[in-house]
Amino acid sequence: MSNTNDYYKKSTERGERKAARSTLYRPLTFFLIIVAIIFTMSVFFKVSKIEVSGNSKYSKEQIISASGIHTGDNLFFINRIGAGSRVVVKLPYIDSVKITRSLPNSVTITVEESKAVACIEVADELWSISQTGKFLSTLSEKDAELLAQVRGISVSEAQVGGLITVTDDEKPKLDYLLDILYQVQARSLVDKIANINISDVSDVSFEFDERFVVKLGENNNTEYKFGKLLSAVSQLKADDAGTLELSDTNKVTFRPN
Repeated sequence: MSNTNDYYKKSTERGERKAARSTLYRPLTFFLIIVAIIFTMSVFFKVSKIEVSGNSKYSKEQIISASGIHTGDNLFFINRIGAGSRVVVKLPYIDSVKITRSLPNSVTITVEESKAVACIEVADELWSISQTGKFLSTLSEKDAELLAQVRGISVSEAQVGGLITVTDDEKPKLDYLLDILYQVQARSLVDKIANINISDVSDVSFEFDERFVVKLGENNNTEYKFGKLLSAVSQLKADDAGTLELSDTNKVTFRPN
């Protein structure tokens, strides 16, 4: 009887030792697998091809150089956010950057270039700005006539590639302005808009198509208001001129001159 008990006792002890060894080896095995993966990635996935798309103002070489990505870099260790930010900061006419990786060795940098949507006066100089509020360049008065001039917001300084900054009191104006500029760019209305007056955020207005004064009212449903504006203009006669009131998002009121 005692021999039987000894057998089960020894069997249990062997099982416990085996389980202990398994518990000990499991983290080691996992660690070795991770090391093998990292080694494989570092050896086999090297960048050998960098493509650029969406560019016209800057060359492929300029954009790649600004990104800081080089052939020979590890494909998986590229900081895509950091590289994209460097391009936007170093190249003023780039608004956004998307960087994608393709196995086994390719990187594609897709850029969206900044376009002058309006202009604003800063310290007696006229500056072109993009839809994101980025300063692009100074303008002559003649060139500024091709863009809508923003009035009613105070901007004390500007530099190429920098963004419009304002005091806390004027941030509601800036937010509204950026909403408007986005719609102007998205709807290809740059040559239709003039004199954006944002001095009163509850009564913002601009000129449209050299025929209408458009009153947007306060900052709400800006996208919807622009849609209503274009719909209303399409229903008016070619020689109609006057004021289009969009303060009430439910309707558009036209008051002829």
